[in-house]
Amino acid sequence: MTDWNQIEHRLGVTGLEAFAQREITPMLADLPLEDTKKNGRYANRLELPMTVGFFGFGAAFFVLNFFFPETFLGVLARFILFPVLFFGFLIGAFYLFRDRLAEALTHGKARYIGQAKALTALAEKLDLTYVPSPGGAPDALKFIARQRWAPAIIADAVSIIDDHGGMDEALAIARSSGTMLGEATVIASREQKQKFQDQQAALRQVEDGFQGVRAGVAFSAFEWVENVEDAADIYHLVLVFTSPHRLSGVAQLRTRHISWPGVQGDLDLKPVGVVAPAFEDRFRMRASDQMEARLIFDPVVLERVAEIAHGEKVRAVAFEDHLVFDVAGENRFAMVDLVTGAWSEETIATTMENIADMLSLADAVSHAFRLRAAA
Repeated sequence: MTDWNQIEHRLGVTGLEAFAQREITPMLADLPLEDTKKNGRYANRLELPMTVGFFGFGAAFFVLNFFFPETFLGVLARFILFPVLFFGFLIGAFYLFRDRLAEALTHGKARYIGQAKALTALAEKLDLTYVPSPGGAPDALKFIARQRWAPAIIADAVSIIDDHGGMDEALAIARSSGTMLGEATVIASREQKQKFQDQQAALRQVEDGFQGVRAGVAFSAFEWVENVEDAADIYHLVLVFTSPHRLSGVAQLRTRHISWPGVQGDLDLKPVGVVAPAFEDRFRMRASDQMEARLIFDPVVLERVAEIAHGEKVRAVAFEDHLVFDVAGENRFAMVDLVTGAWSEETIATTMENIADMLSLADAVSHAFRLRAAA
């Protein structure tokens, strides 16, 4: 059951329940819903064409595989045939069910715009700015939209996403911080690692951006999606802060069982002891300036990071006049399921709680910056 009093206390705003009923609910009430199945879950209109495409590809490749000999040319033919058949069957399936695809995209567009309006209204209530799609439409979607066979609605979707874009500077800072990486281990030179880091960061799906100021410290926040094979996607909440004073060095923070952020120039970073004994077993630090690192990642900051991480993995980097946090977890701002259109009072309340978590960390970082200024 939703505890609106607790949510209002955390956000420091009264009347949020009435605001949700008066402003948010009407924006979501008319969003298109998919038909419900017997088990009460909403159907996904893309399931059938994707299933037909995958099974068609699998059956065709299995049969044709017997006709190629176990020679170099046979292996080469299989290598070429695999992507041709895969994309061929997938495109064919979507063409066969093009009316279903067009309807799914039309409904998805309405849900995207409806959620954007609702989150924009909520952000304004909390003195924040909401950016639905930081960086605009993904390059892969833009590529598809340029193809002759692509339905016009895909180009329309790209245009809408670009219209709801922004936060380019914050996104560039986050990418350069080396935090937008998965768990892949790269054995290469520093230059090659930097190139891999930049390529991976540029390909990430980014959504749900927020911007604001807490105690005089500006910040931007968004989520990027890490696709995991045979498991649920991981949503990384990234917070980018602008320090009132330029930092003298580079400091990195991480939880255990996760790799360090990417490379940061040619600096030699040394291990730094965590000043709060309660967090020694969980966090690791390294930096070029140990005193500065302890001021930035002080016990209050570590406590807030631990609270919003809920046991998940965390990375952070302080460099130049930037401080970037990356906190793994589930999709935090999913007020509406964009595939099915499902929403509820609970998803509205959960979104507010996620924003409260984000602002809690922002307040702690503002406190740490003030300590550094006084030092």
